[in-house]
Amino acid sequence: MPNIDVNPERYKTQLDAKIDTLRSMFEAFEVPDLEVFSSPPAHYRMRAEFRVWHDEDDLYYIMFNSETKAQYRVDRFPAASRLINDVMPLLIDKLRVNPCLRRRLFQVDFLSTLSGELVVTLLYHRPLDEEWTAAARGLKAELASHGVVLDLIGRARKLKIALDRDYVIERLQVGDST
Repeated sequence: MPNIDVNPERYKTQLDAKIDTLRSMFEAFEVPDLEVFSSPPAHYRMRAEFRVWHDEDDLYYIMFNSETKAQYRVDRFPAASRLINDVMPLLIDKLRVNPCLRRRLFQVDFLSTLSGELVVTLLYHRPLDEEWTAAARGLKAELASHGVVLDLIGRARKLKIALDRDYVIERLQVGDST
């Protein structure tokens, strides 16, 4: 499986293509020209979702090529916030060696804020129980010992276990107010 990396150098090209697409969609109407506010070329996404691939003793994040549907390994994701990128390798390393948290895990979702909050959701193809909850609490404490503060959620069919919060609060500066 190729290890394809998201390239921030393509951001401007992708943004220009998106602008062209929007302009063509509205060309039949009399609308003012688009006002575009670009993001930095890296670390602009506050959320990211990755499938989890099990390969014997290894465990890693994958994504799918939107055109070919081919899967590729993702060890870092420069489009995502720095916080998500910092937590990704630490989290997968902890999940890899924990049989209870690893078993039937198929997806990890990250949601971060500019103010440093993070919620991680682990999605499973199995019911979650007290053993999972205890293991998840241990994971959260272990990550906290490495300076990573996050809220953790487990999801399975018709089940959601939030160890603490299942949301983040974004704090923005608007004018003189926060």
